[in-house]
Amino acid sequence: MIEFRTQPDRPLLTAAVRRTLRRSLRLLTFCGVILLVPAAVAVLSDDRVMAVVWLAAAVFFLVLPPLTVRSAVEMSWKLYRQEIGWRISGEGVAMASPLMDSLIRWEALEAVEPIPGQLLFKINRQQAIPMPVAGLAPSDRDTLLAFLRGRGLLTGDDQRTRAAIAG
Repeated sequence: MIEFRTQPDRPLLTAAVRRTLRRSLRLLTFCGVILLVPAAVAVLSDDRVMAVVWLAAAVFFLVLPPLTVRSAVEMSWKLYRQEIGWRISGEGVAMASPLMDSLIRWEALEAVEPIPGQLLFKINRQQAIPMPVAGLAPSDRDTLLAFLRGRGLLTGDDQRTRAAIAG
């Protein structure tokens, strides 16, 4: 069993949300860029009304990704703004704070993805539990990574994983 505590870190939570939602955010951005094409065609054909409509739609899709991230972080911050106690055991990943007690069983997890300063415990393509690990001692971090690798959740070599966490 591995136990440790982490302090709240809003920039890390924002990075985790952005990474978890990256496919959806890219799709929204792509749609915004694509909508600039009919806007340009409308401008070139002197159809100002349609140009404004297409441009407004493009701007909407281009502004949506940062608003989505901000909204998701705001909704999650209530639970993540407190110190969190983590316990990694044979049961799964447990997290506890004054506002919550949660256990994610190993069977619910698809993978663990290392990103700068944290590990993302991925439940599916759109859901992940971010675990800050930047404050862990290197030996504790290595123990945690070995445990996760032993469960088949962490792929890649140790050096690349450590580099990904270090940023």
